[in-house]
Amino acid sequence: MVGKTTLNHQLRTRGEVPEIKQRTVGLHRASRKTIKVEGEIHTVKSADVGGESFYWKEWIADMRRRKVNYIIFMIDHRHLDSSANLDHQLAWKFLVDAICASTWPDGKRKKEADYPMGIGIWANKYDIWSKKYPQEGEIQNHPIFEPFKYGMQKLNDKGIPTFKYIVSAKSQPEMVYKGVLTMIKDY
Repeated sequence: MVGKTTLNHQLRTRGEVPEIKQRTVGLHRASRKTIKVEGEIHTVKSADVGGESFYWKEWIADMRRRKVNYIIFMIDHRHLDSSANLDHQLAWKFLVDAICASTWPDGKRKKEADYPMGIGIWANKYDIWSKKYPQEGEIQNHPIFEPFKYGMQKLNDKGIPTFKYIVSAKSQPEMVYKGVLTMIKDY
């Protein structure tokens, strides 16, 4: 459990979010949320999609149907705890390859508007792993992002900027809002 559902709840209501007891199954309908950060109000429409491999095709179908502008790809520290845990890296490769492809899975050619404006790769649960994996210097250089660099470079080469962010969606809601706002302002 990485925190996608928690993030979705946090966007909807600031502060305490309920304890998420069940994994997300499939694609949940997108909903609008109004967020206010530093006096600026923005409307965000987001959907919660399951992260298991059998839902990955739904990510692409949702992206195509809604013509998403931004994608937040959530990771946590599992790959730092065990180099054998490749869950996030495999999902990231699938997503990056699907986004960078010139056609949709059905073979239809993508248009310029079919590509997202920016992608955030968010390292969640910072409150849990920050002491175990501290970082000196720029947070952008934290080793948690290392296995994802190739995909970030591939997206950048395609003209799609990536944004690295460290967040604790459950315990620090302001981090969530600032991360979303930064993506909107920068891209």
